[in-house]
Amino acid sequence: MLEVKFLLTFPVGIEDIVKEEIKEKTGCLIEENPLNVPGKFIIQLPESKRSIVSSLRSVDSIVEYIGSLKISRDTSALDKICQEMLSIEFPEDFRNASSFRVTCERKGEHDYTSMDVEKAVGQVLVDKYRLKVKLEDFEINVFVEIIDNSCFIGLLKEEYLRRRYFVFNHPAAIKPSIAYAMIRLADVKPGMTVLDPMCGGGTILIEAALALNNVKLYGFDISEYFLEGGVLNAEAMGLSDQIVFKRVDCKKLSKLIDFKIDRIITNPPYGTKPLPKMDPCPLYFKCLTEMKKVLTEDGKIVIITLKPDCVKNIAHRVGLKIEHERTVKHNDTLPQIFLLSSSLS
Repeated sequence: MLEVKFLLTFPVGIEDIVKEEIKEKTGCLIEENPLNVPGKFIIQLPESKRSIVSSLRSVDSIVEYIGSLKISRDTSALDKICQEMLSIEFPEDFRNASSFRVTCERKGEHDYTSMDVEKAVGQVLVDKYRLKVKLEDFEINVFVEIIDNSCFIGLLKEEYLRRRYFVFNHPAAIKPSIAYAMIRLADVKPGMTVLDPMCGGGTILIEAALALNNVKLYGFDISEYFLEGGVLNAEAMGLSDQIVFKRVDCKKLSKLIDFKIDRIITNPPYGTKPLPKMDPCPLYFKCLTEMKKVLTEDGKIVIITLKPDCVKNIAHRVGLKIEHERTVKHNDTLPQIFLLSSSLS
């Protein structure tokens, strides 16, 4: 049986959630930390199941894995990468392609540029396979990712690209993969009511609508502008009939809604992005106090924040129990995710 490998990239800190989702949806083998690079798994599954990878919500990117190697930061790395390209037998769909391009992404300091890598690898593949290079309207994309001293080689295909729903870009939007992880941590059951009281562009609710069945989803925000953006994003994914967006001040939740909430999942100000000259603690105190008032007896709150000490202190003051906490990597920040419950028993 033909097997295919994929390189998955995801935020550091949600490894267990990625493993759970992979096991549930594919049941395939996982190779942890190729080249000891955090935030990456290689999975192997039958050719007949390759389309399943595009359904994974906990990952940021998917590349058909070809190979990987350790390299130096000086220009000798270019020769080593080219030699690796010569030793690799690329799959048949690449060899039969009418055109290709090479895309290189780098993180770290190197004596060469991404364009240097693209030119060198492109020439090797032209010489080896006699294929035509096209920078636009190409048939297949050879992807080279360099992270410090590690190099990954793969094929980036259209079917593995996320259907991004960011018609509207919120300035402090959460990554969809982390939003999905927060939903998993909330342990939402069918029939539950889920609220994001500071929903911004709607990322958490959209991921919930994509992942869950038979739940009621509400998105509140004090900003009419952000709410309109959330509606646009939901419409782009065909989910506008599954999410109720409404202008509500989180600091007045208990006065403005007349129903109870099973799960609150939110990315408040100072959640994943620092904001200048702002102390979020007064806002957090008022909002968490109101959230607790509208929760069911066994309700839970999942919140992500760059101010963990503030959340811990307020949770204790308002009578919320910290059931779980973890640090995740969100771009260049390290926010903390908390799972809080309304019961201290």
